[in-house]
Amino acid sequence: MEFGSLEYQLAVWNIFSLGRISGAMIGIGSILAIWLAMRIAVATRNSPETNLFAKIVSSAFGVIVVIFSFISYTESTATYTNTAATFERIKAAGFEVSPTTDNFIDYVRTMISSGDVPSYPGALPTLFLIVVLLIILGQVWYPKK
Repeated sequence: MEFGSLEYQLAVWNIFSLGRISGAMIGIGSILAIWLAMRIAVATRNSPETNLFAKIVSSAFGVIVVIFSFISYTESTATYTNTAATFERIKAAGFEVSPTTDNFIDYVRTMISSGDVPSYPGALPTLFLIVVLLIILGQVWYPKK
């Protein structure tokens, strides 16, 4: 029994879907961790008993959460890039691909990644995480008036 183009495409789409599900779960965890880091930062700011050690630990937790989120968002972007690369290899092997697959490849190559596995999640997620980090560190270290 030969494994044809349609079977290859269905297998790749299924693997892509599994990657998106795990990416969504990690994304939810990331948002919850960001929320917790912001809560800790606000509690650190509002506590009259906050000392330097508490500020450092609170800041470290926020930085770790942002780094974890950055890595998670990059892995989510890699799911798209790797799927598009797999479809390109299927095409290069001489198999026909559907118009949906061609559109997906074009979308990934123009909007997400040019071809290599990404080393960052893109401009918008990176900007989001920079703002989150500024909020967390600002809450902890910005002087009270």
